[in-house]
Amino acid sequence: MAEVQSPITSDRPVEATSAAAAYARPPPAPKGPRPPSPHQIYKQPAPLRVFPYPSLTTNPVSLVHLAVTWLSQLFYPPSEPSIVHVAYWDNDSRTINITDEKSMVDLWQQGFFGKGSLSRSEPNWLKREKTRLGLVKGRVSEVETNKRRAERNRVKWERARVEQEALEQKRLEEAKVISQSLSVEPPRSASRAPRAPSGAPVGPLELLALPNSQLELSKTSHNTVSSDSGGSIDSADASRNGSSTSGNDDADSSTTISEAILLKRPKSVRFSPTVEATEFLHTDPPRPARSVSSSSLQVLPVPETSNDSAGVIKDDQAASVVEEHPRPSLETEEVAVTDKEHLQILPEEALFLNFSLGALNVVDSATKSTLSTKELFALLRRNSYSPPRLSHQSLQPDDPFLIHYAVYHHFRSLGWVPRAGIKFGVDWLLYFRGPVFDHAEYGLLILPSYSDPYWKSVGKEAPRKSWHWFMGVNRVLSKVFKRLVLVYVDIPPPTAFEEDGEPKEGIVEVLKQYKVREVMIKRWSSNRNRD
Repeated sequence: MAEVQSPITSDRPVEATSAAAAYARPPPAPKGPRPPSPHQIYKQPAPLRVFPYPSLTTNPVSLVHLAVTWLSQLFYPPSEPSIVHVAYWDNDSRTINITDEKSMVDLWQQGFFGKGSLSRSEPNWLKREKTRLGLVKGRVSEVETNKRRAERNRVKWERARVEQEALEQKRLEEAKVISQSLSVEPPRSASRAPRAPSGAPVGPLELLALPNSQLELSKTSHNTVSSDSGGSIDSADASRNGSSTSGNDDADSSTTISEAILLKRPKSVRFSPTVEATEFLHTDPPRPARSVSSSSLQVLPVPETSNDSAGVIKDDQAASVVEEHPRPSLETEEVAVTDKEHLQILPEEALFLNFSLGALNVVDSATKSTLSTKELFALLRRNSYSPPRLSHQSLQPDDPFLIHYAVYHHFRSLGWVPRAGIKFGVDWLLYFRGPVFDHAEYGLLILPSYSDPYWKSVGKEAPRKSWHWFMGVNRVLSKVFKRLVLVYVDIPPPTAFEEDGEPKEGIVEVLKQYKVREVMIKRWSSNRNRD
């Protein structure tokens, strides 16, 4: 496409750009307000406010202030949690979802509860979408991760391209050497094909010279016959005419060289000029129609003009094509962007927030009624089975939800941040502070233990795991620098529950009967653990 350039009208000569100016540093960006640090954003380990006492000093006035603060907290304690979030139980998908934007941010920043339905962990789909459209400025973790992955792929492709070019150069050099050697070889007619010996082949070279298939056998016989006939004719012509056969031999040798070169040529692939790109914008329709098709093009007479006018005409034509399909404005995109993401929390997280902290109310989407802690506990236990059990069916002390919640409650009370570990083939992942600050250090595998005499009397035992399964899980965790922890949960007898499986003395007394034992597994290597 022609480009119109305006001539320089200034009398001042243009100075050459130096190399130092080319590599000059860009001007510093204007300093704005610094964003808060992650330690300040995630300073609350739970959705509860903490009121620290003033530090002890020897000043009597400070002691009076300490006494007043302590008495006010004792007689008039603040209502905590001050904010109670609302979640909805979906009976179709058997999930607990939070749709309020403020509740989603608070629960994530105050304990890392839940997961964004359209994100890897943090619910930031709306911010990521606005950043992609250029409506806001900022950095998103998923975008940065994709950039790093794309950069790594680019480096790999570049390294592979250099290696391929080196191999191709080596092939060309070898082909050149072979072509030179073929040009020096004696004529084809003079070289006779080796005759097969009359006796049976016994030597290694004779055995290797035998054809391996019927096709090679037919080719060998055909070449032998043609060479014999060609040689007799050439010799007869030479004896009759008294002329040399060097001319024919040169032609044969040149033909052989050309055939060898043609066989060595790389295959050339021609692509159609109408091939469409495989990358599309998010604003494109599902099946974009071509703006200008080959059938609708008409040949119009173009008047002969100068180069400048031709460039202007081409620019006008390109501008008209662009005007037919204008890009959507930012205002339209800003109105169209709506938050389609919700926070999905695990059943163990929902019960912990509702039962232990009182910071969450779960509403049944079908009945629009708020579930009590006892109803929520029974609902989550029934839905932990596959298929879910009905309300009249009895529950067992070793149902999956109760065992997993005992482990979750145990480690949450110790200050750890448990997250779902299905990505690495375990039940839970343990973070020291959270996924924002560091990677998970441990992977937990929950194993029920029927050590009570009641279970031995009825003959119930825990499912046995094979060493292949154990080594596979350990290998996966060792590759991602995590340690494997086997968590044994002692199952209490059914006497602690009612006949329908409900706890007799409440959830607290039932959880006290579940004992948790931890066994850390370390992979032993003979090369690294020698004495």
